[in-house]
Parts: sequence; C-alpha cells; structure tokens
Amino acid sequence: MNKSIKIIKKQIKKFYEDNFDKIIEINEKYANPKIEMSPIVKFTLLILKFYLLFIMGLLIYKFITLLK
Repeated sequence: MNKSIKIIKKQIKKFYEDNFDKIIEINEKYANPKIEMSPIVKFTLLILKFYLLFIMGLLIYKFITLLK
C-alpha cells in the first residue's frame, strides 16, 4: 500500500514538472522583487492583505450560514 502511494506521488510530481516547467521557471525568476518600496507602499500592501483576508472571511462566513 505504501509503495503504491509513493509511486502515485512520483507520477503526480513528474506530471506537474513536465507540464508546468515554464510556470515554475517564471515563479522562480520573479520570487524576489527587484524594486525598492517606500514604507508607505509596504504599509498600504499590508493593509490590502488584511482587507483581502477580511473579505475572504466574510465570504466563508456567508457560505457557511447559507448551508444551515
């Protein structure tokens, strides 16, 4: 059983690497930003992250309450 799971994981990894090589390459290239950000930009991006998390929380809450 454990051996078959390892084989399946290996096949999935190979499929992913074969089909998404270009995407992986682009993600690695742009993983670290090359521009300087001012403190106000960093603060604004932080606020935006919290806002998006808040919106996601509202969506999840609404979905759960609709299920009841």
